[in-house]
Amino acid sequence: MVLQIQESELNNFSQEFPIGQDFVFSYVEIQKPHIFIKNGTNRLTASVNMNISSVFIPTFSGTFALSGKPYFDKEKSAIYLKDIQIDDLKFTNVNIDKSFVDNLVVNTKPTIDDIFNKVPIYKIDKTSFKGSFVKDIKIENSELLVAFGL
Repeated sequence: MVLQIQESELNNFSQEFPIGQDFVFSYVEIQKPHIFIKNGTNRLTASVNMNISSVFIPTFSGTFALSGKPYFDKEKSAIYLKDIQIDDLKFTNVNIDKSFVDNLVVNTKPTIDDIFNKVPIYKIDKTSFKGSFVKDIKIENSELLVAFGL
């Protein structure tokens, strides 16, 4: 038996957002991501808004896109993202030096990895029939599929 998880279900997850992180000279707040499957890939993509406060420049906002491979944690009965890549980073109200942006990406990537390793993008009720028999998850034909079996 195979169940398709709709995009609307992927975007109805954790109430843990926004998530903030202090860095040495800045504070980054990450808003709730919008998750979708990019055509032709085996990765889930997330578009995320963020706000950044820094001692060097006025507060500004931006958007970044990341992608990751979905994996199922049987113990937690939840789908998480692994092998996360930051695919795009744009700022809306400020022109920022490329070296600052590169530094920001390098310093925030561990935090982003940590968030998506702890915050599931989808949960299956452990006590339900479905939660007990998840065998595999995969992306096929731009659909996130959950296979059930023994």
